[in-house]
Amino acid sequence: MLAKKSQNKIIVSVFVAFILAVALTICGWENAIAAPKAGLKKEMGVWETIPMPPLENRMQSVHTLLLPNGKVLSLSGSSFRTTLVKDENGNNNFIEGVDVKDDNVINNSSLFNPTTEKFERISTPPAIQYGETNDLFCSGHLQLADGNVLVIGGTGRYYPGGAFTGSRQVNLYNWQTGKWSTLGQLKQGRWYPSLIPLADGKIVIFSGLKLDAPNQINPSLEIYDPKTQKFHYIDLTKIKNSPFNTKLNDVDSYDSIDLYPRVFPISDGRLLITGDDGGIAGVLVSQASKNSYLMSIKENGEGNFSVSFEVGPIKEETSKAYGTALQVPNSEDVLLLGGLIGTNDINFGRGGNTKGFPAGSRVASSLQRWISPAKSGEKNGKWEYIDKFLSKPRANLEAVILPTQEVLVINGGEYPEYKPVYEPVLMTPNSQVAGGYSTKILNSAKLPRLYHNGAVLLPDARVLVIGGNANRAAREKDGTVHVNIVRDSQTYYKFPQLTDKSGQAKEFNLEEYYQSPQSYFAQGDTEPFVPAEIWQAEIFSPPYLFKPGLRPKILKAPEQLKYGQSGTISVKNATEKGSLVLVKLGSVTHSFDYGQRLADLAIANVALGEESAIDFQVPTNANLYPPGYYMMFYLNDVSKPSHAKMIKLAA
Repeated sequence: MLAKKSQNKIIVSVFVAFILAVALTICGWENAIAAPKAGLKKEMGVWETIPMPPLENRMQSVHTLLLPNGKVLSLSGSSFRTTLVKDENGNNNFIEGVDVKDDNVINNSSLFNPTTEKFERISTPPAIQYGETNDLFCSGHLQLADGNVLVIGGTGRYYPGGAFTGSRQVNLYNWQTGKWSTLGQLKQGRWYPSLIPLADGKIVIFSGLKLDAPNQINPSLEIYDPKTQKFHYIDLTKIKNSPFNTKLNDVDSYDSIDLYPRVFPISDGRLLITGDDGGIAGVLVSQASKNSYLMSIKENGEGNFSVSFEVGPIKEETSKAYGTALQVPNSEDVLLLGGLIGTNDINFGRGGNTKGFPAGSRVASSLQRWISPAKSGEKNGKWEYIDKFLSKPRANLEAVILPTQEVLVINGGEYPEYKPVYEPVLMTPNSQVAGGYSTKILNSAKLPRLYHNGAVLLPDARVLVIGGNANRAAREKDGTVHVNIVRDSQTYYKFPQLTDKSGQAKEFNLEEYYQSPQSYFAQGDTEPFVPAEIWQAEIFSPPYLFKPGLRPKILKAPEQLKYGQSGTISVKNATEKGSLVLVKLGSVTHSFDYGQRLADLAIANVALGEESAIDFQVPTNANLYPPGYYMMFYLNDVSKPSHAKMIKLAA
């Protein structure tokens, strides 16, 4: 019987291989796209599960970045973990946090190759640098103009009760050599900082927790100059109209710039501080602010910087944590989506429990759009509010800008670490509706993606979806990581009694979970059990990949472009009407992509042929489209995109 089954498997495997070979022969590798599951419509998008890496390469992806070589860098550092030890009686003891001074604890970095669909563990900077801890967990990061990755701060130390301090370390990853180096140290610690690019390639660094004071925000910013490799420090508490000097109207409190603030450059060079963030519980900031701010930066001839602030327009909703934000494609408008209102505590709603939190705390389903001065007629723009824009409240969601100028809303849950939302939402530009977008729900993902998830656009126009924390995993001293744990009021964490859907006891098996992710239940919980970390990635093929006709292919394109320059590309399967866009490489953490931007390149002339010549014009505004590496996509008349060509946009 077993032999017959094996023989049948061989026949099926040969048949599948034959079909795949025929498909590749007809379509070529670039047109071979994952097929939808039975009963699902491909025009609603198609999900593909990436093979599980071998045990030694499995890790959470807290920080996810696309590199100019098309590979994806994942950084986790010490990750979101506790330490598990056994006492003399063999009982489990969970100790909050892990030892970030241990190289083995923080050594969690990898590269994903979308072509081979394989993960490779790579080196991580040492745990101790300049005599201080150097843990990349909860750092800030961004690709510089040369494509190298600047990593700022991270975890200084864990404290009982969920308190942290920030690291002062500055690390640099060279995407061409795969080597790490250090750029020295910051003046103060930064845990949960935001990195914002400027038109000349400099980077502004906002917020983060201090080195020497648990859960205290660093009320300064630093500006990094890649040419001199120097940092310029500015104390914002001494600046008029800065959030730290702005009294709030409804409460006896001053405003602040919370952790992982959502900040965007606008066309005139000012930075819009939206007021939304990725803050954590236990940090003393007001949750009542509806303010936004615009910050200007000036540099004198001697390389010194000064900043000034204007109070921007008032929002409808107070500051939100764990929502997402993005700059509207080919625009300076800004969108804020979803997020947690009234509290920064990520435990809100765990197990469906919302008791014990400030009155009015909730997860939003709204969209808020900052409309630029040019469109609104207001000096500092204005906010538009659309309630219930999403069909469900959503926290820890991601927003991925697609080559079509659509936006893919993906991942997250109805609460930050509970009740996953599996369905992506496609936002399509529509000037006739409030907020400027129509929405459409797409085919559901297989795996839950809660806190610490990531989603980035790949050069083949698919979207990599990765990571997810339902709570802290437990790490033993030998490196074993347990993900089948839940919170417990008595022992901090515990291994739960799991059952199947019928209530029968069922022992947790990792392989079985990934085969059937909704087959385990913790006692007393009607929602399927979600492991502490999700180690398997998925790739989503958006509906545009299944539009009729041949997929365009860029045959020739410049490797480098300059602002305002004209250029020409050669395209196979081009159409008389089409579009050409640049999409900046993604740099994602904590529900915010610090990298992505989209610029629509004006097409000046199209000469159709076997190899069509398409002339285009490069944008002139480096504030909106900072120097660095971009993916160039050509889209035909039905908005079917090519594979991207990597282009360096240089100042």
